Amino acid sequence: MRGSIWRGAAILMLASLLNRVISFAYRILVVRFIGVEGMGLYEMVFPFYSLVLMLATAGVPVALAKLTAERVTLQAWGKVRSIFRLSLIFLAASGLLAALSLWFLAPWLTGRVFADTRVYPAFKVMLLAVPLVAVCSAFRGYFQGWQLMSPVALAQVSEQVVRVGSGLLLGLHFLPYGVAMAAAGLAMGMVLGELAGLVISVVIFWQARPYDDVAAGQVSSIKLDILPLFRLALPVMAARAAGGIMLTLEALLIPRQLQQWGATVAEATAIYGQYAGIALTLIYLPMIITVAVAMAMVPAIAEAQAQKDDLMLTRRCRQALKLTLLSGLPFAVVFYLLAAPLCGLIFSTPEAGVALKTLALGSIFIYLEQTTIGILNGLGAMGTVLRATIVGGIVDMLGIYFLTPVFGIAGAALGVNLSCAAVTIYNLMALIRHTPLRLDGATFIYRPLAAAAGLGLAVWFFWGALAAVPETWRLIQTISGGAIVYLLILFGSGAVSPRHLYSFPWPGPRQGR
Repeated sequence: MRGSIWRGAAILMLASLLNRVISFAYRILVVRFIGVEGMGLYEMVFPFYSLVLMLATAGVPVALAKLTAERVTLQAWGKVRSIFRLSLIFLAASGLLAALSLWFLAPWLTGRVFADTRVYPAFKVMLLAVPLVAVCSAFRGYFQGWQLMSPVALAQVSEQVVRVGSGLLLGLHFLPYGVAMAAAGLAMGMVLGELAGLVISVVIFWQARPYDDVAAGQVSSIKLDILPLFRLALPVMAARAAGGIMLTLEALLIPRQLQQWGATVAEATAIYGQYAGIALTLIYLPMIITVAVAMAMVPAIAEAQAQKDDLMLTRRCRQALKLTLLSGLPFAVVFYLLAAPLCGLIFSTPEAGVALKTLALGSIFIYLEQTTIGILNGLGAMGTVLRATIVGGIVDMLGIYFLTPVFGIAGAALGVNLSCAAVTIYNLMALIRHTPLRLDGATFIYRPLAAAAGLGLAVWFFWGALAAVPETWRLIQTISGGAIVYLLILFGSGAVSPRHLYSFPWPGPRQGR
């Protein structure tokens, strides 16, 4: 019943693509109808919410996926069942405890921690989603360990559809009561979306109940699973908590440093809304691919490690890094060259192009960071991920603190770039040191850079040649022309071949993995 690795990754990519399209449209409507200030309030509290989730889940879903993959490979079915049950019990209890604790601390936190106290309604509403996400993460980690990505994808899409539809309606409904209540409406949409995702996951699991079928007659003690689960989970939790703390500090520090730069409180909130709600939204588009690859890598690398197959491990690492590099570079070039037109056309906020253009300079490191973390988690090198996260966080905070008062939001974006570069380089050095992985220049430097340079020249040429064309069609034709040139160079240089297309879930039978 196990799924194909790359087919599963492709399913996640397609689901993520659909989610991004829906989310993209949602953010456009929110910015246009509710405004960047409302978006700024929502984005200001979201990193803290993410940090709470990281602490509540304690890295258990990643550890569950790795242990499930290993035990399925070894056909230890009773241990597969027991590790899932232990994880589910822990996550349900920790999610509920975290939500209840912060519910009573909300007045103090929003009054003392955040730069804008109007986040209070959205903060309290978001807490309702914490236990839902914690429980849902157990099912997703379990499916991921079996390399069954279709249930994960279906839950993600259902969650997004409900979140977007209900969030927009509730945000508009509460807008007459002020932007703070509108942000709370957006947060309530997120809660309803998480509930939908949980319901879908439970229904799929209950109908399949795979572990009962394969573990019949086998016995395994939950007590014996506590040590291996938390030996892997705690470093993941620490790394994610460190990352979450840094994101939360970003949300708190950037508006304050923007005030040092000369912006008022309202202006700083609006500029941060442009940065987090527009520039980062665009920069994160390629993570449709990188997040799917990172999720697929945890069980895939764990399987290769359990079989002690160095050739399989190296091949999967190279494929993941190459896919990330080739898919991320064109976005980086387009975002850099067309930053203001993209932000103006899509969000009617061309001034957000300042942050987007700066982020584009280091965006390839943002994408590679995701993939390398997935590979390291699959190897069980959670301690390495933790150390890299701490190093990146220190660079991030120092960059934002010192550069934002000088360069404004571009300084904050530059700090993020430096942080992601530090983490990616650290992770790659660890992979080369601890695995047989070797990265040749032709595959990972020369061919990708040649294709990116060709894309850049094509975009520059088409944008200038189409000056008389209406803005929308000018952008579409410029990006399309550049994409064709990029693909021609990739295929012509041998960086990509037609056989790579068979990784996608086209209709019809499949052979091999």
